[in-house]
Amino acid sequence: MAAYQHRTIIAGDIKTHFLEAGSGPDLVLLHGGEYGACAEITWRANIETLLKKFHVIAPDLLGWGLTDKLYSFSDPAGLRIRHLQRFLEALGIGKAFFVGNSAGGGLILRASVRRPAPLQIEKMVTICGNASVFKTNSQADLENYVPSLQNMRKVIALLYHDPKWQSDENIRERYESSIVPGAWETLSAARLRSPVHQPRSATDEFVGRLSQLKTPLLIMSCEHDPLNQRDWDLNFQKIVPGSKVHRFMHSAHEPQIEETEEFNRVLTEFLLP
Repeated sequence: MAAYQHRTIIAGDIKTHFLEAGSGPDLVLLHGGEYGACAEITWRANIETLLKKFHVIAPDLLGWGLTDKLYSFSDPAGLRIRHLQRFLEALGIGKAFFVGNSAGGGLILRASVRRPAPLQIEKMVTICGNASVFKTNSQADLENYVPSLQNMRKVIALLYHDPKWQSDENIRERYESSIVPGAWETLSAARLRSPVHQPRSATDEFVGRLSQLKTPLLIMSCEHDPLNQRDWDLNFQKIVPGSKVHRFMHSAHEPQIEETEEFNRVLTEFLLP
């Protein structure tokens, strides 16, 4: 029997599915942005331990899992942040701890520098997520996914270092999640580029705002991560004064799955010293 409950609410007219468990300080867990991601696949190995000390909330982000499928071409991150804000308001959650894997971490970082602040972040943790400041060319392999078991196998190889996680069972589960009606279309909308509009990089502005960040930040990285530049964690730490780094030595991009015990311990020690 699962240690968590599946729940669905309407947040800002958007049907939102999430997992909930435990009691204590509010802890919001955000999954990554790869095809086939969802709250359950990303966090189920951690919730049973975390619920002993936290009230755990793990939503399917806008466009993923069983949450509605919407995309904003003018402000994609902003739409997801506003939805997350309304979702937490609907649950009566104010100040909370926020933890995000990959794109989920990037979403928290982007929210942390917006004014007025959309989220009440007490402490935050980004796991292999830096809002694309230090990504590698392998990111394109992740983003250019066309649904098939063979192509999902390639995605899985980027996410996990230990071959045991690249099993047929995990590939099938991620594939099935990637073909939930509307999921592939919503995520693939980000690939579309207008021939009359040149993209404008906002990286410098974003990095400048991060340098003024006061919220406690833990940067979690992985020794075998193909999706981020080597030593991105140390370079990112230089951007955010006072931030901390923990590098997992036996993971690729999802240490909460590959090194569950160490992840749960390090996370809890940072949030509740």
